[in-house]
Amino acid sequence: MRIFLRLVREKSASKVAFETGMSQQAISGYLKRLRDALPHEIFLRHSNGIEPTDFALEVARKFERALDEVDGVFRPEMFDPASVDRCVGVIANEYAQMSMLPRFLARVREAAPGIRFKVLDFDGATHAAQLAKGDAELVLGFSAFFDGSLMRTALADEQYCCVVGEGSRIAGEIRDVADVGKFARVDFAHSSSYSGDLVSQFLAAHGVRCAPVATLACYTSLKPFLDFNDALAFVPRSVATACRLRCIDLDVMPEVFSVAVGWHRRTSGNPMGIWLREMAGRCLGDVGADAASKRGLPGHRATRAGTPLSGQE
Repeated sequence: MRIFLRLVREKSASKVAFETGMSQQAISGYLKRLRDALPHEIFLRHSNGIEPTDFALEVARKFERALDEVDGVFRPEMFDPASVDRCVGVIANEYAQMSMLPRFLARVREAAPGIRFKVLDFDGATHAAQLAKGDAELVLGFSAFFDGSLMRTALADEQYCCVVGEGSRIAGEIRDVADVGKFARVDFAHSSSYSGDLVSQFLAAHGVRCAPVATLACYTSLKPFLDFNDALAFVPRSVATACRLRCIDLDVMPEVFSVAVGWHRRTSGNPMGIWLREMAGRCLGDVGADAASKRGLPGHRATRAGTPLSGQE
């Protein structure tokens, strides 16, 4: 079809051969197959080349429409957020629900007021299946907890920090990691929002071995606990900001880890999914930057979007 359209336009088999880098013999072969396939004459020969017949011009118009459809398969579909009217599932751990989702949902709703969200708690055993079934479009949280089959893009770097209550009397006495062992410490149950091993290994590496006075189930219970108990805890810096806890910068800090958005490979080319992931990159990268700026950590850090990564980054 493309050779035929060139012949109609150029009216010269030799010129079409030159433009396409093909031999005149190959072009003649195309012409022969076209004559055999079509019921009427398509070109009249004359001294200056060939002249398309009226029938050929009509066929050319049909070919142009057909090729436009074919080429359109490879053009990205235009996505209009304002026209969306549907419910979107988002899987998020407690960390993401406290520090990421409020901002993300607000920004998305500004551009797409017809979108309604269903927030699902992150479950290490089921989140990949939920994404595969279409129960959710994306997952937000700690990349290290994502199923290894998922695609992901890092949004920001996060770090555990030492926190106390707003009215804490021990805050001024904590200057380095060694001081942590002198005071009561609150811990959390290991979950997709809290890596107790990372915190305990950090403390052990610096000679701090003290049993926690309480192990809480979630971050949201920490502030009320600290209102009545002058103790310290380690939480992600963005959680400290969300809970309005007082951060104490120690002489050394726990290692940085990645906060990411993840999705199933099935939806990689979905226009709305692509848009939601782009929105996450634009408005959630600075969530990490807000917290990171207090310690000089890097903020938004894009990784290999669309590349399956292992569970650990």
